[in-house]
Amino acid sequence: MKKHFIDLFKYNDWANQRIIITLEENESDDYQMLLLLSHLISSQIVWLNRIKDLPTSPFPLWEKYKLRELKTMNEESTSNWLNFIAKHKVDTFTELIFYKNSKGKKFESTLREIMTHVVNHSTYHRAQMVNIMKQKQIQPPVTDYIAYRRLL
Repeated sequence: MKKHFIDLFKYNDWANQRIIITLEENESDDYQMLLLLSHLISSQIVWLNRIKDLPTSPFPLWEKYKLRELKTMNEESTSNWLNFIAKHKVDTFTELIFYKNSKGKKFESTLREIMTHVVNHSTYHRAQMVNIMKQKQIQPPVTDYIAYRRLL
């Protein structure tokens, strides 16, 4: 299970980087795309902080960051997630995590459910960004998991 999640978070990083590179190459400062990418990366940070029982308030979920900030945030978030997974003592990731959502409502989920959600959440918002790119005549990058695996 540990290898599976390391692979998924490496894939997530690869896909995020492809989006970032496409935005850089097209010198895009589209508000909606940057907002979605900001939300996606902030969410990655917030979820890991929830798991670690750290404050999430420094990372508003819908604040728009500049592309260069997002690049750094993505690198740090990926590194933090991969370190967390690699050092995690239990390979099943079934322990319950108790947390509050952004509105303060209490929930509990397994670590495995949260980690799966983080990657799926990112995929969802990258797809939204791809749709915006197509509307703006920007060639979107391929970010499918299978394309990532074919590179390995």
